[in-house]
Amino acid sequence: MPRPKSTISAVTPKIILALAFLCLMIPAIFGLLGSYRVDALRADVAKANAAWEAAEHRRVAQEAELKTREMAVAGEEAKIVEAENRAATAGAELAQSQKEKTELRAKLEEKQNEIGSLQKRIEEAGTAAKPSENPTAASTPKKQSISPPPPEPVEETTPPPPQPKRGKTSPAKAPEVGASAATISFSSAKALATFAPLPKYPLKVRSDGVTGSGVCVVSVDQASGRVTGASMEQSTGDSTLDKSAVRAFRKWQFKPGTVSKIRIPIEFTMTGASH
Repeated sequence: MPRPKSTISAVTPKIILALAFLCLMIPAIFGLLGSYRVDALRADVAKANAAWEAAEHRRVAQEAELKTREMAVAGEEAKIVEAENRAATAGAELAQSQKEKTELRAKLEEKQNEIGSLQKRIEEAGTAAKPSENPTAASTPKKQSISPPPPEPVEETTPPPPQPKRGKTSPAKAPEVGASAATISFSSAKALATFAPLPKYPLKVRSDGVTGSGVCVVSVDQASGRVTGASMEQSTGDSTLDKSAVRAFRKWQFKPGTVSKIRIPIEFTMTGASH
């Protein structure tokens, strides 16, 4: 009987030690598990913060992009409004241009009518002056001793060919040099011209005392009034004077629709080029 009691007493401390060890290990194990959970939670929190920051950055970027797009849309709308304003302005300018074109066309027709009336009056004046040329020449004494006065202005004996009516169609061209042309005084020709430079008296010829008078035939394009040709029908007696007269008359510009070909007398005296 005493032997079993000693066995129980020997085993009991070991069990107590084992239980104590177990009691100590269990909290340690739970502590390790808790620390792992804390670390995991911290990692999750860090990931959540990173995700939130990334989402915030994306939100800010999207808001900036949205503002940029809104500004771009506003700019395009402003461009569209500006283009519409330009289109409206261009339409108004086009309407104004068409109105001015209509007014200019009306003025042109009025000027053409005035030119036709002027040509008719010139022809009537030429017809009325023909029967009185010889009596006037016989009754009127000569007042100039150097040269006789130039003939009175007489317009072309035949009217120019009819002009086709096509809005702004220009009149028919003047006949070529050599065809019949009316003789007109220098002053009358100058009155019909818009640009009429005087022939230059070359200094060398003038210093030599060379003088002379002649008649230059001038062909004019009725549509533009530009001189198409000029030549001396009656020479002044000096080639230098002839060239000076032809050179000057080729620069002349006449009123459109007035003349097609005329003879212009020119005289070079010691006082200069006279008419």
